[in-house]
Amino acid sequence: MVSKEKKKLKIGLALGAGGARGLAHIGVLKVLERNNIPIDFISGTSIGSIIGALYAAIRNANELEKIITTADWRLFLSLLDPSLTQGFLRGEKIKKFLTKFLGEKSTFKDLKIPLTAVATDLLTGKSVIMNKGDLIEAIMASSAVPLIFQPIKKDGKSLVDGSLSMPVPIQPLKRSGAEIVIAVNLDDDYFSHKKEKLSLGETAFQTIKLLRYQLAERDSRSADVVITPTVGQINGYDFLVGNKIITVGEKATQKILPKIKKLLNLKK
Repeated sequence: MVSKEKKKLKIGLALGAGGARGLAHIGVLKVLERNNIPIDFISGTSIGSIIGALYAAIRNANELEKIITTADWRLFLSLLDPSLTQGFLRGEKIKKFLTKFLGEKSTFKDLKIPLTAVATDLLTGKSVIMNKGDLIEAIMASSAVPLIFQPIKKDGKSLVDGSLSMPVPIQPLKRSGAEIVIAVNLDDDYFSHKKEKLSLGETAFQTIKLLRYQLAERDSRSADVVITPTVGQINGYDFLVGNKIITVGEKATQKILPKIKKLLNLKK
């Protein structure tokens, strides 16, 4: 009797928002690669779109780790280049960083893995799904954190960070044809690190984080598997402990790996 050939399932990976916590995505990718779990589609919001684009371009988690951990993050944190005219930051140095590795005129078509980046329309509050055209412009829009970076003008819209509407972008993967969706939620441990007294600026950012937490919890329910790296006290801009964050991502993925493998076998 001829055995029936196993079906190759299409796997989608949703990389959530979370600032420097998003370096945990690299740890997730390393474990999936080591275990020969191929990713057919990637979606990303904010830092998730940055890591997602870099990985989709080179398709090598170890190489991506090298790029990130050898970056001069002190210089990178000087990305805060204020625009005197609007009081926000232009993000030109982030753009240069992305251009260095993705190319000046890179488009979504240039990527080795299909990518979707998510931003938020500042006027309507609706998610804006981007998977074609100018890649760097889309990433800049997806990661335009309110109160820090200027909104990105695109197609007549003012776009800001996608975490305000879809911090864990699962639905775009399903629309792309993913049969199994693995999501990475970086906000699952939100309530494990509280601070009693907050400045005015901290209060504003805490409000955004609370909204992101609630939306991420909602979004994650529709994933087949949710990886939740326990990043703890590391804040959204603490890029200087990149190796530690990557390791947290590896451990979280390794822990849930049996569930992923079981799911793949059951659905074949």
